[in-house]
Amino acid sequence: MNRQRFKMIVLVCGAAALLWVGWINCRSSAALSGQRRAAVSAPQLVATSVRRDLGTVARSAVLRTTFRVANRGTRRLVLVEQGQRCCGGSVGVQEIIVPPGDSRDVPVQVDVGPWLGRMEQTVQYTTNDPQRPRFSVTVFAKVIR
Repeated sequence: MNRQRFKMIVLVCGAAALLWVGWINCRSSAALSGQRRAAVSAPQLVATSVRRDLGTVARSAVLRTTFRVANRGTRRLVLVEQGQRCCGGSVGVQEIIVPPGDSRDVPVQVDVGPWLGRMEQTVQYTTNDPQRPRFSVTVFAKVIR
């Protein structure tokens, strides 16, 4: 009778271990699918160009251009300009919101008055795209008198 009791205990413990492993695997799968959903339901910034040569310009000019950005994600994309406005650089918009599946122009404006010769101006943004939390665009030109 002791032998039968021992077999029964081993059988019950084995069944409990199998149930526990199955429960752990099920929870792991649910957590992974939640992570996949979080990755899928995020904004995704796509930019075809981040540098632009504006050629030769007069020193009194104010350069204006735009860069096209798209959101290939499933949540709205938010770009917030970083406050640096050194050496005549500025943009007209501080925050740009791009709905999912849409695109917007990022305007850049640079007063080249302080420059002479080759100039380069970079405007930096923070984004809510988890894969690209920082984004910048650069314009450059040759400034003449």
